[in-house]
Amino acid sequence: MSKGFLWFAQNNSATDYVKLSIRLAESIKLWEPQSQICVVTDNNSKFEHKSIDYVKVLDTDESEKHDIKWANEFKAFQLSPFTHTIKLESDMLWNDHTNWWWYHLWQHDLVFSVDCKNYKDQTIKDKAYRRLFVNNNLPNIYNGLMYFRKSRWAQRFFRMAESLVRNWNDVKKTMLINCHDEYPSTDLVYALAYRIIDPTCEKLID
Repeated sequence: MSKGFLWFAQNNSATDYVKLSIRLAESIKLWEPQSQICVVTDNNSKFEHKSIDYVKVLDTDESEKHDIKWANEFKAFQLSPFTHTIKLESDMLWNDHTNWWWYHLWQHDLVFSVDCKNYKDQTIKDKAYRRLFVNNNLPNIYNGLMYFRKSRWAQRFFRMAESLVRNWNDVKKTMLINCHDEYPSTDLVYALAYRIIDPTCEKLID
């Protein structure tokens, strides 16, 4: 059994996600020196660093012509070298011991952050910026901190996410209400994919 952290780092004209990835990896290693880390990147952003155990370069970049690099994140299941994976976003920092998380997470196939809290430990109830989720009755999940293990249920979820991304222009016109997003944002794709495979959210871990 293997476990580790994974995230995507694809630079664009506005942000150096490689630099942010290195800072995140260093912060994880500070608190959890034994943790394994995998970063998925593209040919233009590939790099090496002592704090990162695996750097995987995409064979095909689905977001090559996109200003915002979201369109590869359905590949997390396929590309993760771990049996148990915590998926993050590169613009984060670690500030505490979290090794105990695994003992809870690996009881499940798929776990999302749901109804996140702010810095005051208050549940975020204002969903104004997530009006699209409300209008489409989607679960209020966040992909920025999620877990999956190599299982049929998780594989089914990521295959659904792939289908949505690859058919995004049709999806946003025929499956979503008032969606004008040019690119398939990961939170939205994951929420819709989960709603499709589990319509009543019976298996959604809170």
